[in-house]
Amino acid sequence: MGSLFRTGERVLPGSTYRAVAIVTITIVAVALSYGAISAVSGFAWWQILLLAMFALGGAAEFTFIGVIAAGGAPILAVLAGLLVNSRNFAFGVAVGPFFPQDWRALIASHWINDESTAISRTGRNARARWHAFLLMGAAIALMWPSGAMVGQWLGNVIDADLLGLDAAFPIILFCLIRGDLKNRATLSLTVAGILIAVALTPVLPLGLGAVTALSVFVFVAVGWAVRSLLSRRGGAAADGPEPSEGGQPASVSAEDGRA
Repeated sequence: MGSLFRTGERVLPGSTYRAVAIVTITIVAVALSYGAISAVSGFAWWQILLLAMFALGGAAEFTFIGVIAAGGAPILAVLAGLLVNSRNFAFGVAVGPFFPQDWRALIASHWINDESTAISRTGRNARARWHAFLLMGAAIALMWPSGAMVGQWLGNVIDADLLGLDAAFPIILFCLIRGDLKNRATLSLTVAGILIAVALTPVLPLGLGAVTALSVFVFVAVGWAVRSLLSRRGGAAADGPEPSEGGQPASVSAEDGRA
């Protein structure tokens, strides 16, 4: 296990450690809110802990708790949580290029989320991105369940609405990825995703509005398919007709034969 957490080597700049520390503080604050809300909703401490450990995705936990608290069926709460966490598919694609192709990927894949993916983007190369991802992932895996337990004990003392944490996370994540937005294609897709999410948030259940931003990848897939099709057609046209044995195109040889 030593190689999994070996981030002590000087492969990360000080700014990455500062970013991890700031995000971790915010995660702890949100975890306190999650624990308190769960306790008020009637969940036992062990249920709160297990959900925090195995789901490890704040939006999914809040969605699950919200559905149950509103009187929804547990199966619907699970499906809603899975739908919210479906955004991790896109994060998996983003971190895949620098993930090691061995047993470490099986453990680290559980740590794929918004924060660890954003922090990994600060790395200058694949090795630095892997170390940054591990550092943020380990911090979340430790502090999210711990904060949830403390919040559960505090109970009604914490009011999540008064903390304004719903605005803190998007701001932090935006600051982490602002360098990627210098790419025009990335910026265009980001703006399109934001517009889609903002437009659909008022009419969708809590937490699902942001997931709709992933629909921009449909347009990307369509664009790639069209470009690939046009490229194949262009290549076929450039090749021209097959030459005959005499060195001339087959159509010319056939005409000469008829003449």
